[in-house]
Amino acid sequence: MNNSRKQTVSYRTCLVLLSIVFISLTSIGCESSKNHLSGTIKVSGSSTMSNLISLWCKGFSNIYHNTNCMVESFGSIKAPVDLQSGKVDIGAMSEPMSDKDKQDFKNVYGYIPLEIKVAQDMIAVLVNAENPITCITISELDGLYSNSNSCKGSTNINTWGELNLDGQWADTPISLYGRTPLSATYYVFRKVALCGGTYKKSVTELASSRDIVDFVARDTTSIGYSGSGILGPGVKSINVGDSKDKCYPPQSKYAASKQYPFTRDLYLYLKEDPKSMKKTTREFLKYVFSKEGQKAVIEAGLNSLPSNIISEQKNKLSN
Repeated sequence: MNNSRKQTVSYRTCLVLLSIVFISLTSIGCESSKNHLSGTIKVSGSSTMSNLISLWCKGFSNIYHNTNCMVESFGSIKAPVDLQSGKVDIGAMSEPMSDKDKQDFKNVYGYIPLEIKVAQDMIAVLVNAENPITCITISELDGLYSNSNSCKGSTNINTWGELNLDGQWADTPISLYGRTPLSATYYVFRKVALCGGTYKKSVTELASSRDIVDFVARDTTSIGYSGSGILGPGVKSINVGDSKDKCYPPQSKYAASKQYPFTRDLYLYLKEDPKSMKKTTREFLKYVFSKEGQKAVIEAGLNSLPSNIISEQKNKLSN
């Protein structure tokens, strides 16, 4: 091989080696960026949001390997208490925090907890998969669940026959399942379906949306309600409306138009002041609004927020 060719080969070999070194250094740099962040994010609150928060925590830890989450999902009412005591960094709630809870927090920390809107949810009305019913009205739900009959046209309902089911269903008593007062879902359902009235004592109260799904799946005579993102085999959601000819399923297009009556926003509340927020919390919230974080919203069976609302929420973190 002549000297000129040897020099060309050597030059190309050097370029290849330099490229390999550069790629290796870049990979090390990328891996380092994933591992420089560490710490634990503590979250408590809404059981409706438990699946979504678990997905966020998993996705975040896959990027930042030295981080992890501790999550307790015992109901939205726990979030303000745990935030005020300093037990958690983030409170998850399926309804806005009350003015009283905000003031109680401010009395301790000197500022109002930052409210971040992260997704949209619908409360689904569930029956056993074997039940033929397809639609139920607000006044019928009030007749089922309430002893006050506060909604217009509401009368007491105890059997499936009173909801126009015939045959073997006609005289079958209805088993009622609902959430406990620790849950925001309990209050939202009472406000909309019971028109602010009171629940019957015959309602079996369960601690989580997952419990509702499990009990309804086992009980063919039952009806219950839960976050629409937490369903499973053995149950089906039914359409809900003000009348039989305006009965809508818990789907995103009917949530956006507010035609489905049980539509609500989901929130995260922060213990830290945005001006002095630790980097782990800030990066976690950035992940929530990232492309991957919003995919998790859909995967959890919830609705992502419009882009303009997402931009508004992200701007809160930069203040």
